[in-house]
Amino acid sequence: MVVDFHCHSDHSDGTDPVTIVVEKAHEKAISVLSITDHDTLSGQKDAAELSSKMGIAYVKGVEIGCDFHETLDILGYGMVSTEDSIEKHLEQIRLKRNLRNTRILYKLRSLGIDITYEELESSFPGESLGRPHIASLIVKKGYAESNEDAFERFIGKYGIAYVEKERLSIKSAIELILSAKGIPVLAHPISMMLNREDTVEMIKRMMSYGLRGIEVFYKVYDLETRNELLQISEDLGLLASGGSDYHGEHKKNLELGIEIPDDIVYRFLESLSADDNAPQKSQ
Repeated sequence: MVVDFHCHSDHSDGTDPVTIVVEKAHEKAISVLSITDHDTLSGQKDAAELSSKMGIAYVKGVEIGCDFHETLDILGYGMVSTEDSIEKHLEQIRLKRNLRNTRILYKLRSLGIDITYEELESSFPGESLGRPHIASLIVKKGYAESNEDAFERFIGKYGIAYVEKERLSIKSAIELILSAKGIPVLAHPISMMLNREDTVEMIKRMMSYGLRGIEVFYKVYDLETRNELLQISEDLGLLASGGSDYHGEHKKNLELGIEIPDDIVYRFLESLSADDNAPQKSQ
């Protein structure tokens, strides 16, 4: 079955509007879709409604970056609003993201790269802005040849205008998703840059916080890696998910959609149904 449980729109660091993402999903005969923008649920209602009209089952999604020495993101699926609303917590995360953006722009201006915060906001429609958007403006103004060049020279981890991001702890991110009756899943596990033994131990630690699954079928993973992650998920009794991490023009090598065995998809969807956060069915 062709699905995509991990992709991005221009509500965060993707370049395509929600409507285009859903239309592309329809063109690629994707059966189940989840747009997982960073730190925001904006666009979810439109995505669900349009997906339904196009015959695509839709699952509400989000991606939250966590405090870790390498990349560690937690995907959340099927969240519902509660009294202690997840949207309020995500708004606080975005405020910290905006503060980081302000500091990066200050450093860039000290280097003679004149980009204002007003210019950043007016250039991109999303409410979850970050370094990819700043990189695009650096390129647009002729200070770098490409986004990759902008990251390497200026705003990447070793760039001269880099500012560390304040992130949620892994435990807090998982608990936030659980508090909204969502299912927390570890995104692209290989990005943790751990060996197999340490990966398993780290996943077990996250399970103690409430982790429910891992992203096994990640677009760029080869068959050997997927099989190894699938074995880990089965050994630990975790759900397996998968996605493309599609970002539009920001990651041109990644196309929307990924093939996942039907039984694995159904198990994932059944877990959503069991938690009263089932995907919105197509009409």
